[in-house]
Amino acid sequence: MFPVIDNLEITAAARIDDYSDFGTTVNPLVSFKFRPIEMLMFRGNYNTGFRAPAFNQVYNGRTESLYTGADLFDPATCPGGAVNPDIPGCQVLDREVDIITGGNPNLGPETAKMASVGVVFEPGRNFSAAIDWWMINRDNNIETLELRDLLANYSTFESRFIRDSQGRLTDIDRTWINAGASKTQGIEVMLRGALDALGGNIAAGLDGTYLLQKKDKLIEGLEFEDEIGEFSYSGDLSLRWKHNVFVSYGQDRWRVALTQLFRSGYKNQELPGVTNGLVDPPNLDKRVNRYIIYNLSGTVDVSERMRFTAGVKNLFDKDPPFAISYDSNTGGGSSWEPRVADPRGRAFTIVADVKF
Repeated sequence: MFPVIDNLEITAAARIDDYSDFGTTVNPLVSFKFRPIEMLMFRGNYNTGFRAPAFNQVYNGRTESLYTGADLFDPATCPGGAVNPDIPGCQVLDREVDIITGGNPNLGPETAKMASVGVVFEPGRNFSAAIDWWMINRDNNIETLELRDLLANYSTFESRFIRDSQGRLTDIDRTWINAGASKTQGIEVMLRGALDALGGNIAAGLDGTYLLQKKDKLIEGLEFEDEIGEFSYSGDLSLRWKHNVFVSYGQDRWRVALTQLFRSGYKNQELPGVTNGLVDPPNLDKRVNRYIIYNLSGTVDVSERMRFTAGVKNLFDKDPPFAISYDSNTGGGSSWEPRVADPRGRAFTIVADVKF
C-alpha cells in the first residue's frame, strides 16, 4: 500500500504460482482509491488471473456412454449439419456410437485479465450510491464442449471423432479441453437510502447489473459472437439487465421487507427442426418474457438470544415464463429456464435463530 498523497491510496501486489506440470506464473494486482472530498471516492483495479485445471479435469478416468438420441449424424458426410433424410449422408446413424467423457492429461491452464473503475457517493450516513464499470477477458477456457458444437466444427475437432478401420464413426471424445475465449463488460449499480419516519426506520435499496458486452468464441480462429440477450447452454444466460430491489420498515425489535427480483427477457432457444425448416410450430414464442417476482419477509427479535424470521417467496405465485430449455443431446430440461426462474411457485419459510 502506497499513500501517494493524503487522499490517494495505491495498492500493488503480485501472486506467484509454481506448478510442476504447468510451470510458473506471476499475476499482478494494482488498485487505487482517490477521495477528493469526504463524500466522493473514485476506485479501480487491474489484475491478471491464472487457473490451473483441477485434478479430476486432468486425471479422471475416461467413461464411455452409449448415445441414446435419435438425431446423431456423421458430420464428415453431412453438409447440412443436421439430420435430414432428404440429403445423402445426413440420415440418422444406424449404429451405436459412444460418447467419451473424463479427464484430459494434455489440458492446459486458463488465463484472464480483469479491470474495474467506479465512483462511490456518500453525502450522509443515510444515503450511498455506487456505480462501477468492470471487464473480464478469459482465454484458453477450460470446458467440455457440447456435442452440437463438436458436430458444427468438425474440421477443427476431427481428431475427436474416432472411427474404425472402415472409417465408420464409433466414438466421440467430449473430455475436457482448452477452447476459445470470452469478453465480458458490465456496469454494477448500488443504491442505499434510509430515513426515520412513522415511528420507525424506512430503508430501500437496489443492486443491478447492466451488461455492455458478452462475446464468446468457441475456438481460436473464429470470430467472437455476441451473446447478450441470446440463449446459450454455457454458464449463466447473458441477460441485458437484472436487479434486486428492496424496501423495508422496522422498529427496535422487528422489521418487514418487500423485495423485487427482475430478470430481463432474451431470445428463446431454437430447436434444430425449426432451424432446418422441417417443422413450423404454431404460436412459437421466439422470445422469453421478462421475469418479475416479489418476496415478503418479517423478522422479530424475541430476545437477545432468539430471532424468528418468516417469509413468503414468490408472493403472487407467478409462473416462470415459457422457455425452450430442452437439451436434445442429454434429454435434460423442460419448458422453463432454471438459470433465470423458479417453477415452484409460492413458498412459505420460517427460520428460528437461537444463540446459546
